[in-house]
Amino acid sequence: MFDPSGRQDAIKARTVLMVLVQLLVAGCQTQLDSESADPRSDSQSQIQSRTNPPAMVNPGKFTAGNRTPYEVWDKTYHVLPSSLGYVEIGIASWYGKKFHGRKTSNGETYDMYQLSAAHKALPLPTWVRVTNLDSGKKVVLRVNDRGPFHDDRLIDLSWKTALELGFENKGTAPVVVEALDHRNYPARANTARLGDQYYLQLGAFSQPTGAKSLLQKIDRLLSHHQLETSTRILQSEVDTLMLHKVWLGPIANEGIRDEIASLVESSDLGKPLKVDIEGESTTPMRDRN
Repeated sequence: MFDPSGRQDAIKARTVLMVLVQLLVAGCQTQLDSESADPRSDSQSQIQSRTNPPAMVNPGKFTAGNRTPYEVWDKTYHVLPSSLGYVEIGIASWYGKKFHGRKTSNGETYDMYQLSAAHKALPLPTWVRVTNLDSGKKVVLRVNDRGPFHDDRLIDLSWKTALELGFENKGTAPVVVEALDHRNYPARANTARLGDQYYLQLGAFSQPTGAKSLLQKIDRLLSHHQLETSTRILQSEVDTLMLHKVWLGPIANEGIRDEIASLVESSDLGKPLKVDIEGESTTPMRDRN
């Protein structure tokens, strides 16, 4: 015997299944869109894609976006337990229109016209100061997103931040990222003025091989004189040319920096450029975001 109610149930079931399939396809398309790179143009891809790790609720200050470890593109990342004393030198990129209005890893809405950033390991949110080593310009902002998920990038900045730092017309810039302990942990941080940071820039090469050769010589020189400091190669965009520069630092103090500079010159390894990043007052500032 024909059962009308049974047919209706089957139609409803097929309808629900079709809706679920459509939602799944839409979700996959959204993921593909988020992994296409540049918010400026598809032909000039410089911006790193955004993949938001699942949120983890912690009883402390930091909540969404701090699950650790987390995995993106088959690679595992770990969130630092604390940002106290964090200072790092590396390459910054920026992201804009493609992700404008989307959710960040800590649940906020990304606004390319505000100061913000994405970082792979810093707890969310974290206040940092970013200094462009090419221009000396500085910006204080909150890290509220995860990325950039490329080994050669340290931090991904909003378009507004890139504008403030003077590299909005370039894809990348060498930067120093410093966590602001007095803002992130006001009860635990030293109330004194943040100390100055000292760096040396040695050589600028159009080809990475020249920079690698100099870096090896610098490392041997420092080891011979039992001097320890971080050394690395960072890229700087100058017009249409990509320069590979050897950087030393942060160096413990000005005296050691001057000693290293003298050793480099006396060893005929070039004339180092001294770069000082002035410390910041710990007077509380009004949150910008």
